[in-house]
Amino acid sequence: MKNRTIKALSPVIVSCVSLSMLLSACGSSTNSSSPSPAASSAAPASPAATASSVPAATELKPYEITWYLPQSVFPDAKLVQDAMSKITKEKINATLNIQLVDWGTYDQKMQAIAASGEKADLIFTSNWTNDYLQNVNKGAFLDITDLLPKYGQDILKQVPPAAWDAAKVKGKLYGIINTQVLARTPGLLMNKTTLDKYGYKAEQFKTLADLTPFFEKVKASEPDKYPFSLKGDTDVMGNYGSAIGLEYFSQKNPGVVRIDDASSKVVNLYETKEFTAFLKQMREWYSKGIIRKDAATIKDTNSDELAGKYVSSTFTVINPDSAANQAQRFGGGDAANVAAIEFSKPYMSTGSIIATMTAISRTSKDPARAMMFYNLMYSNAELFNLMSYGIEGKHYTKVSDGLIKKMDNAGYWVDSGWEYGNMFNSFRTSATQPKWFPAGPDKNAAAIPSKILGFSFDPSNVKSELAQTASVVDEFYAGLITGIADPDTTLPAMNAKLKKAGLDNILAEMQKQIDAWKASK
Repeated sequence: MKNRTIKALSPVIVSCVSLSMLLSACGSSTNSSSPSPAASSAAPASPAATASSVPAATELKPYEITWYLPQSVFPDAKLVQDAMSKITKEKINATLNIQLVDWGTYDQKMQAIAASGEKADLIFTSNWTNDYLQNVNKGAFLDITDLLPKYGQDILKQVPPAAWDAAKVKGKLYGIINTQVLARTPGLLMNKTTLDKYGYKAEQFKTLADLTPFFEKVKASEPDKYPFSLKGDTDVMGNYGSAIGLEYFSQKNPGVVRIDDASSKVVNLYETKEFTAFLKQMREWYSKGIIRKDAATIKDTNSDELAGKYVSSTFTVINPDSAANQAQRFGGGDAANVAAIEFSKPYMSTGSIIATMTAISRTSKDPARAMMFYNLMYSNAELFNLMSYGIEGKHYTKVSDGLIKKMDNAGYWVDSGWEYGNMFNSFRTSATQPKWFPAGPDKNAAAIPSKILGFSFDPSNVKSELAQTASVVDEFYAGLITGIADPDTTLPAMNAKLKKAGLDNILAEMQKQIDAWKASK
C-alpha cells in the first residue's frame, strides 16, 4: 500500500459467506508469468468470467496505449517503457506511452484531460486522488462491466470476488481493482534498535497508551529525536480509524459508522467517545514533547525521517512489505531494524478497496486493447516487475530467486506495485520481507469485512453542506490531531460550528442512503 500518509484509504453484506472463500482468488508466484494454482482454482468472480475473447496479436492493428499515473519522474523511464513495449507488442500488438505525473499536480492534470477530451487510455484513480466517484459521476470513465470479463480474465482470477461490489456505482463497474492487500491493518513502524535499547518489544504495545512510557524514555534520554511522527495534514482516521472501531468515508466528512453496530447508524465523528479519547491521547503526547511543537504547521518531515530523527512512523497500514519499504526512514536502511506494531486485525471496507484502482478513460480510442494490456499486468510477472524495478543489470541485480537489490544511482525505481496490476507478482527487495504468496492472500483472508462493504456515499444532495463543514474541519483539524488544541474546549466549539454548517443534513442523507442500500440487499 502507499507509503504516504493517506488516504482514506477511506463498503455487500458478506456475513453469510465464508471470507476465506471470497478471498481465495488472491495471489501469484513472484517469479512466474502465469497465475498461481491458488489463483486458477479461485471461486468464480463477479463480474462472471467468460470464455477468452483476446485475439492473436497478428489479428490486431498497431495501437499506442497512453497510461497516466501519479509517480516520480525517472531519467530512464523511456528506456523501461520501451522494454515493456516489446512484450506488449508481441502479446497484443500495442506499444506504451506511460505518463508519470508528479504527485502534487496529478489531480489538476487529470481534470484538464477530462475537460479537454484529450486521448487517454488508462488512468489511476482512487478515493484520495483523481477521485473515482466524482469522475464516474461526470462521465470521465467508461463502464467496463462487460469489457472486464471479456478481456480481463486474469484480473478476475486475482481480485477477491467480494471486492468488485465495492467498486460498483449504481450496479455498474468503472474501475479495475489493483491487486494488493485489500484490507488495512492499522499500526506504526518503529525503530527496533531504539526499542531494544530501552528494553521494549513491539508485541507489548496493544494501544496508543501502551506506548507512552517508551516515548517518555526516548524523549528524556534523546531530546534531539522525535518519538512520534505526526503532521497537521495527516489523515489519521484513514489509517487508524478501524483500530478504534470506526469506519469513516473521508477526512472532510464528519459522518462515521461504528464497525460493530449492526444497524450501521451514522454518527458525528467529532462527538464520538472513541475519537475524543484519541485526541486526548495526542494532547498528552504533545504536552510531554512526544509530538514536535510545530507539528500542526510543518509540511515536510522527509529530511528529518531520513536523518533518523524519528523513532516511529505516523499512523500507517501494516503490510508484509511495510518494514522493507520504509526501512531507510525508521531503521537505518535495514528492514531487520524496523518493528511493526499492529493495533487491530485487518479491516476490509469500500475505502480500502477503491483506494487504488485503474480506469479506462472515455477518450480511449481502443478500450478493449487497454483492458488487454492491463490484464497482462496481472498475469505477466516480467511486465509487472519491469514497471516496478526497471531492467536487470541496469537498475537492479538478482540476489536469489525472487529477491533483488537496487543498484547504486539507478535511473529507475518506481517500486509502487500497489498502484498498478497484481502486486503479488512483485520481486522482494529485502530478505526480511516474506514472499507475497501466501503472505498477501493470508492478510486478506484474516480481514474483518465491513457490514456495509460495497456501499459508497453519493454526496450530490449535500454538496453545499459538505463544503461548509469541510471549512469548519479545516479550521480546527490540525490543532486537534497534533495535540496543540485542548479537545475539552475546542471540540464543543467545533461541533457547534458544524451544526450551523449543516452537519445534521449530512448525517441524515448518509443514513438514508445506507438504509436504502441495505434494503436493496
